[in-house]
Amino acid sequence: MSENRYKKFIELFKNPLNRHEMEDADISHEGQNTCGDKLTVFLKIKDGRIVDASYEGAFCAFSNASASQVTEFIKGMTLEEVEAIDNPKLFQLIGDDLSDNPHRLSCILFPLRTVKEACKKFKEHGPDKNYQKPKKGISCHCDEHNAELGL
Repeated sequence: MSENRYKKFIELFKNPLNRHEMEDADISHEGQNTCGDKLTVFLKIKDGRIVDASYEGAFCAFSNASASQVTEFIKGMTLEEVEAIDNPKLFQLIGDDLSDNPHRLSCILFPLRTVKEACKKFKEHGPDKNYQKPKKGISCHCDEHNAELGL
């Protein structure tokens, strides 16, 4: 595995953007990836526009890097603009499409999918002020891959 190729992922794992629980969020949504990764996104929304976004959970370095980039990128966007973000735009944002590594591809797509589900939930049901902290899950198999990267 090339350390240079994954330098951005490693940096964002060590110094994530927006990784914190947002207690005054208007909506939160917990997603679970097929590998067992869990991610909760928090969105603060005003007049149909995302004014703040954060995330928390148990996931690999690649999901973390994607969540960092996605939550930073969507600030200021309308819900409709977020729902229109496609995979090529995400790959551009991340700096790598990882098409040669399907497992990692799933990891970087997972946070965007979870954010879009949160937007849909908000549009259908409005603000959710009954957020309950998710229970700690078991570690996913990504832990061994994180170890390979020295994380």
